[in-house]
Amino acid sequence: RVFNEEWTHKYFFGNTGNKAVCLLCHETIAVFKEYNLKRHHETKHNEFGCKLSNEERKKKAAECVTKLKKQQTLFTKQSTLQDSATEASFMIAYNLAKRNKPFSDGEFVKQCMVDCASVLCPDVRSKFENVSLSRRTIVRRIDSISDELTEQLKTASKDFVWFSLALDESTDNEDTAQLLIFIRGINENFVITEELLGLESMKSTTTGQDLFECAVNCVEKSGLSWNRMASITTDGARAFTGKNVGMVKLLKDKLQAQDTDSDVLSFHCILHQESLCKAALDLKHVVEPVVSVVNTIRARALNHRQFKSLLEDMEAEYEDVIHHNSVRWLSLGKVIKRVWFLQNEILLFLDMKGISCDFVTKMGCEEWRYEMMFAADVFEKLNELNVTLQGKGLFAHEMWKHVKSFKAKLGLFARQAGEGKFCHFPLLGKQKVPESVSAKIRDHLQSLEDEVTRRFQDSRKLSLNLICCLILSLLILIQHLRSCSLN
Repeated sequence: RVFNEEWTHKYFFGNTGNKAVCLLCHETIAVFKEYNLKRHHETKHNEFGCKLSNEERKKKAAECVTKLKKQQTLFTKQSTLQDSATEASFMIAYNLAKRNKPFSDGEFVKQCMVDCASVLCPDVRSKFENVSLSRRTIVRRIDSISDELTEQLKTASKDFVWFSLALDESTDNEDTAQLLIFIRGINENFVITEELLGLESMKSTTTGQDLFECAVNCVEKSGLSWNRMASITTDGARAFTGKNVGMVKLLKDKLQAQDTDSDVLSFHCILHQESLCKAALDLKHVVEPVVSVVNTIRARALNHRQFKSLLEDMEAEYEDVIHHNSVRWLSLGKVIKRVWFLQNEILLFLDMKGISCDFVTKMGCEEWRYEMMFAADVFEKLNELNVTLQGKGLFAHEMWKHVKSFKAKLGLFARQAGEGKFCHFPLLGKQKVPESVSAKIRDHLQSLEDEVTRRFQDSRKLSLNLICCLILSLLILIQHLRSCSLN
C-alpha cells in the first residue's frame, strides 16, 4: 500500500519510515489504509480543524509536518552526538591499553580535553564533557575491544590455508608463569594475519606436558584445525625442545596420531639465538667492572645525585650513566659506551668520594681500555642486527638474510683486525691498536662468527630447501609455458 498525500491535510497524518504518523498526537499506524487513518482522526481529533477551510487545513498540516521533521532532526542529532562521544571513549580506552597506562588515567585525559576546549572552542565544551572516561567505563571499553579483536581473529582464522605458532614462556613480577602464543596465518588470497592468539597463565609447574596442554587448549578454543599447522617456533628452553617429553615432541606426536603424513617444522627463535651468540665473545672481564661502577654510582641516592650534579657543573656530554639490566641485554653496549665517554668524570667522582673499585684499576691498563672500546663497538653491531630482526611481517628467510649478511661482515672484521685495521669500529678506529690486542680482537670476532654459524645451521638448511623448492617451481612453470605454446 502507498501513502496518499491527500491524507496529510485530510486526516493530519504524515509518512515517516513507511509508517503513518499522526501529526497531532504522534501515534503511528502500520498499515496505509484510509479507513484506519479516518477512524483515528474522528475518534481522537474530531473537533480539530472542523471550522477550517480546505486551504487553511493544508497550511496547518504543512506546519505540523515541518514541526515533526524538526523534532526528528533534533533526536537524530542527539543520537549522532552520543555515538560520537562513545566512539571517542573507545579510542581513548584503546590508546590507554596500548600504552599500558592505568585505567584511572581516563578521567585525567577527559579533564585535559575539557580544559583545552574551554580555551580553544568554548562553544563545544559540552561535547567533551559528554565523553565517558571513568575507570569502570574504560574497563568495559577494553573488554569490548578485546572481545571484538578475538572475534575478528576467529573469523580470519577460518580462512587460513596454513598457520604457524610462536611460543614464549616467561615469569611476571608476581612469579606467575605466562605462556605467550602468537599466530601467523595466510589465506588463499595471500593475505597474512599476525596476532597474539592467547596468554595462558600457569600457576604450578612449567613442564613440557603443562606447556603442551596450554597450547592445545588455546588452539582448539580458537577453532583452528591442526592439519593446517605448518611450523612452531620456541625460545629453545628444555621444556619446549626436550627430546622425549618436550612440548614440541608431544605436539608432533599428537599430530602424527591424527595424520601419519603430518610434518610440522620446528624452529629455535632467531632473535633468541642472536642474543645467545654474544656469550662467545668472552668479555666478562670487561663487562663486570663497568657494570659494577655503574651500580656503585646509582645504588645510593646520595651518590647518584652528587654524580649528576658533578656532570652538570662540568658541562659533560651526557647527564647520567645508564643502568644495566641483564634481562634487557641490548642495553649493555649503550652502558659501556656511556661509561667510556664519561670515564674522566667517573674517575674524578670516585676519587672525590674515596671509593675504590675494580674499574679504577682496570682503566689504568692500556690493553683493558682497548678491549672496552671493542666491547662497546661490537655490542653496538649486535644491537643493530637485533633491531633489523624485529618487527611485524618478517619471514624466516628474510631474517636469515640479515644474519647471513652479518656473518659475512664478521669475517671481514676479523680479517681486518688481523691487519690492525678497525675502520668499521667507531671507537677503535680512532686508536692505534697494538698487534697483541689486534690478535686478541681477531680471535673474539672469529669466535663470534663460529658461534653464529653453529647456532644458525638449521636456518641455512631451511634456506637451501626453499631455494630448491623455488627452482622446482620455476621448472614446472617453464614446462607448463612450453606445453601451452606448443598447443
